Amino acid sequence: MRYGLMMSAAVLALMTPAKAFAQKPHANVGVLTCTFVKPQDAAQKMMCGFKSSGSGAEEKYSGSIQESGKDLPPGKVVLIWTVLGLSDTKMAPGMLAQRYVKASAAAGQAPMLVGEKNSQIVLQSETNDAAATYDSISRMELEFTGTPA
Repeated sequence: MRYGLMMSAAVLALMTPAKAFAQKPHANVGVLTCTFVKPQDAAQKMMCGFKSSGSGAEEKYSGSIQESGKDLPPGKVVLIWTVLGLSDTKMAPGMLAQRYVKASAAAGQAPMLVGEKNSQIVLQSETNDAAATYDSISRMELEFTGTPA
């Protein structure tokens, strides 16, 4: 019983940011592309680049993902997300640096990752095999490393 209540609370906590996000006007604020080489038995450390849909400079991030369920295949993996924010979102350097958690998705729709610190930032998967690739990602964390010189 106690476990069931904790699981219900956890599911509600994951659904609430996505639901709140869906109720407000949102827009594409840029594209995040992450690349990593996944060895058979190690954590998935990745390098990412964010290109704003506005005129801002490209930003660099390092990060990691946590998987649940089926694993991503070993070898080179490229993940692409459309970064969504409220229509009046003003992007600031390093704004994507936070932990993201998987939100529930409708059947046939690729899952989204919702920011924990700033739930107005949502990552919507764009890779062709989104259902297979992104479904196993339960959490991602990004750290701002700067802009190219």
